[in-house]
Amino acid sequence: MLTRLGEFIRASIGLRLSVGMCLTLLAGLAISTIFSVRDEHREMEHILWEKGKSALRFSAPHLGLLLKEKDPQAIERELSLLLQDPDFDYAYVFDDKQMLAKATDLGITAGPMADPPKLATLRQGRFVPRTSEEYLEILTPIFVDGRKIAAVGMGLSLDMPFHQGRRIGRRLLVVTAGLLTVVLALIYWWTRKTVAPLLDLTKGAEEFSKGNLAVRVPVTGRDELGRLAATFNQLAESLQRTIEEKDRVLAETNRLYRNLKVARAQLGRAERLSAVGMLAAGVSHELNNPLGIILSTAGNLQEAVGEQSPFAEDVAIIEAETERCRRIIQGLLNFAASGESHPEEIDLNVLMRETLVLAKHDKRAQHLTAEWHLDPHLPLLWLDPRQMQQVFLNLLINAADAMDGRGVVRLGTTESIEGGNRKALIEFADHGCGISTADLDHIFDPFYTTKRGGAGFGLGLAVSYGIIASHGGEITVTSEVGRGSVFTITLPVHSEATQLGTAGQMG
Repeated sequence: MLTRLGEFIRASIGLRLSVGMCLTLLAGLAISTIFSVRDEHREMEHILWEKGKSALRFSAPHLGLLLKEKDPQAIERELSLLLQDPDFDYAYVFDDKQMLAKATDLGITAGPMADPPKLATLRQGRFVPRTSEEYLEILTPIFVDGRKIAAVGMGLSLDMPFHQGRRIGRRLLVVTAGLLTVVLALIYWWTRKTVAPLLDLTKGAEEFSKGNLAVRVPVTGRDELGRLAATFNQLAESLQRTIEEKDRVLAETNRLYRNLKVARAQLGRAERLSAVGMLAAGVSHELNNPLGIILSTAGNLQEAVGEQSPFAEDVAIIEAETERCRRIIQGLLNFAASGESHPEEIDLNVLMRETLVLAKHDKRAQHLTAEWHLDPHLPLLWLDPRQMQQVFLNLLINAADAMDGRGVVRLGTTESIEGGNRKALIEFADHGCGISTADLDHIFDPFYTTKRGGAGFGLGLAVSYGIIASHGGEITVTSEVGRGSVFTITLPVHSEATQLGTAGQMG
């Protein structure tokens, strides 16, 4: 508002004259307030001065008689009588050598402002003032038998003049503030009526030039400024709709492109899984029998040659490697059989707890600790418990391997709604070695493994991916080297009406 007022004042002579008159009036009120407060303060000081002189003029002769009788207690009582007036705070009697008596009002610790003056400087019938910020002190001599023997001083509080001045100042301030409010209100009304629409239009144009397309200028009339504001608003609205439509089309194009990339990646992965599955189904059975014969023959050779034979170590190697080949073949059989499903209604939280107990039977996961974050209101899911347990077991063993067998794996479930569809989210998070960016793109490929030394065959995550896909879900992974990995499984929550159809598709 002050900016608008400044611009308006520079543009109008009449307004400058009005403002000048207002400022002159305010200055006159301020000066009048200052002089009124000062005069009132002086008047109150004069009243106190006359009041104090009258009190001392009456008390000085009595104090002289008491000094002549040398009765200190009577002198203090006389001084205390003076302090019965609320404006008198303290009184004292002194001579050139010492303080003879002193009295102060209750709750007052004040005393003489400084060393009292010499008696020679005080004249009979005369009163000497001394002032500070809080007190007016009046001194007069005491004569006995025509001889100056002492003097009396009295301190009068200046609180009353001070507060009276403040009261007057506050009243004048209220009047000044009221007048100022009225003047400013008139100026503000005048400014709003005359210049505000143009200033609003200027401000709106500045905001619009900065990219704020939602800015609109209020139309306050039907004159030229009102029509200009309406035209500006129409232009801004049209441009905003055009840009919003462009952004919507661009966002939709980007979304479709991302979906296409995901679909292509999923299609490629599905093709690879299908090829491996067909290969596994054809080759596994054919290789299993010869490997069994080799393993049996190696066992017979081991018994025949004995432990002391130089060929015993070679036979043991044959037996171990043959057993390793059988495990690979078994993994291929499991991979090929992952499509067979027998779904039923399952409590996912219970299944995860049972799977952890099962995983701890494996020596790699014996020291694994779980941190549970399970949704107690998670609905029952329609899935194959055997296959889903295989997925959970693979993820738990992988987490244990990533943390060298010891650590905490965070297991969580929750429900979400995306696009009106209910989904269950399952999370496996570890604090292990993590997976590099180069490996993340291939982590679900068959026979692709990041484990060293033959610790894995690269089929666990591929089998898990196929199982989750057959249930209409999705498995994703985020990872950072040295900080751990998070595997997230998304499964649809089917209604009772769609369970039978889903079961038929999975079978």
